[in-house]
Amino acid sequence: MNQNTRKKPMRRIQAFFIGGLCAILLFGQWGCATQPFTLPAEVRAQLGTIGLVSAQYTPAVEFELPAKGWLGGAARGGVGGTKSFIVLVPTGGTLAGVGTLMAMGAPEGLLVGLAGVGLLLKGAGYMIIGPFYGAATAEAPATVEEAEAHLKAALASMRIQESMRDHVVQAASVANVNLKALDKQGPESSSDLLTYFPLDDTDIDSVLELRVTRLWLSSNESFFHPLTRMFADEDQSPLDPYQDLQINPPLSLGMEVRSRLIRTADKVVLYDNTWKYEGEPHLFAEWAANDAQLFAAHFDRAYDELAIDLSRSMF
Repeated sequence: MNQNTRKKPMRRIQAFFIGGLCAILLFGQWGCATQPFTLPAEVRAQLGTIGLVSAQYTPAVEFELPAKGWLGGAARGGVGGTKSFIVLVPTGGTLAGVGTLMAMGAPEGLLVGLAGVGLLLKGAGYMIIGPFYGAATAEAPATVEEAEAHLKAALASMRIQESMRDHVVQAASVANVNLKALDKQGPESSSDLLTYFPLDDTDIDSVLELRVTRLWLSSNESFFHPLTRMFADEDQSPLDPYQDLQINPPLSLGMEVRSRLIRTADKVVLYDNTWKYEGEPHLFAEWAANDAQLFAAHFDRAYDELAIDLSRSMF
């Protein structure tokens, strides 16, 4: 029996155990994601001529920065090490106990027990080395600040709300839906809830309002990240302190867009939904390299995917 074949029973047991543990701990804390919704045909038949407006304010922006300098790295490593200790040590102890009991009747129990001991050692090790590892591997403050400045400069040059609107127009045209763009009639702040009655253009029967509400670069880590990586597939990398302690984690570009569909005759909101996009992860410095070219390219991808999702739901 080869090594990979021996690993499979142990991984199935581990995956079942971890899935049950996470379900118990998470039950009741988080709800399910909103399911995709398609506008009913009878509602679509009432839309008439649709005016398209976009928000006139800047979306909220959140950057998850790498640790800066030895002091920031030590603090980040200490937090990451503590989290790993809290998650890995109790889980490892439980796995070691279960493996010991299983070993009395099945040889795979020994492997489960050894995996539990490995978790115990890693959790304790991360707790000890976290601050020192973070201090030694953190980026220099000037490097992080320069990369942040490049990303902010790229953001300042973008027409985010208008670009999202233009991509929706393009996606709607593919679906043979004629949208009429209305300039400077969208919300001027995130708190504005406009009724679009009356409109300057009386030919408009309904208004589709778009607003990019939030942008982020985030690792989107759950508290149980050390566990999910420990029980990943064989072809994935093993636990890596540089990532698990969150000194400089890979970050994904995220975008959130809200749309409201309002019938202008009686100000009834026919549809109100939010879409989210999150792309592939890259290091903070990679996002900012070459005048943030990667950053800008992923914005175009986000616009396209969100516009297609929105168009499919509504038209």
